[in-house]
Amino acid sequence: MTNSAAPAASSLNVAGLVGTADPRWRTALKTAHLCWSEARPSVQLVFLLRFAVGAASAGQLPQAPGRTVLGLASWWCAVACAYLLNGVTDIREDRANGSRRPIARGALPVRTAAAVTALLAGAALALGATAGVGTFGWVAAFLLFGWAYSARPVQAKRSSVRCAVVVFGLGATSYAAGISTAGHGWTATGVVFGCVMAAWMALVGSVVKDLGDADGDAVGGRRTIAVVHGLAAARALAVTCAALVGLAGTAVAARWAPIALAGTLPMAIGALWVIAQVVRDARREHAVRGQRRGAYRAFMVTQYASNLLVLIALGAL
Repeated sequence: MTNSAAPAASSLNVAGLVGTADPRWRTALKTAHLCWSEARPSVQLVFLLRFAVGAASAGQLPQAPGRTVLGLASWWCAVACAYLLNGVTDIREDRANGSRRPIARGALPVRTAAAVTALLAGAALALGATAGVGTFGWVAAFLLFGWAYSARPVQAKRSSVRCAVVVFGLGATSYAAGISTAGHGWTATGVVFGCVMAAWMALVGSVVKDLGDADGDAVGGRRTIAVVHGLAAARALAVTCAALVGLAGTAVAARWAPIALAGTLPMAIGALWVIAQVVRDARREHAVRGQRRGAYRAFMVTQYASNLLVLIALGAL
């Protein structure tokens, strides 16, 4: 009886362990999915595209492909960290704007998101160090920009000017990290295209985003152009910046980095699209937040198209 009881007891214990472990794994997977969703998958992907464009800007295969993969993984961790931190610090504004992201709707506890943010920062730095000293330096710079954007004492998100400076840094470091990790050195294509697209983010994206978020930004005490001077002034600035970056970016590429035209010409077309959306949205006097985000969606689609097309052009060299 003793021998027959032992297997039965053992099987019960195993079943019990599985029964208790399975919910834990499910909880962990659910938390990971919520954090991934909070960190904005569409934004994560475009940052990885920027890194890839930087790595490909010399028109050659990376000197150490394994190191480039590590660098890309490091960059994803850094981007997810920065945008998860933004969700943690934006809860008041996001709820006022009616956001359905996990933290704002209460599906992801703030303390859990903050803990994952710290883990992602550590992983980004560790992977960056493995990928090389240069990659580690750019990862550290990106994390500092991400902190400056969302957290005290800088909180660049609260001011349009500070926001533009920090957002430019987030974009520029993404291309620079790819260039550094690939190991081919700086090229005119990488520098010009990286700076133009970083300007697109800073001068166009950050302004048109405020058009849809003005109500929540006011509740959160932000001092953006849209909050301080009104939506009409913000729209005028968005139109001016889109036209300026579209024209100047294409002219600079034509003069110093013709290959970059594969991305800057679509951006110039996208600038016209952004302007058209701003004008159209201005006619919706009492539009809700979702109806005021047409210009931001045009901005996002344009930067995807620009980065993908220049990456294809570089791959064809």
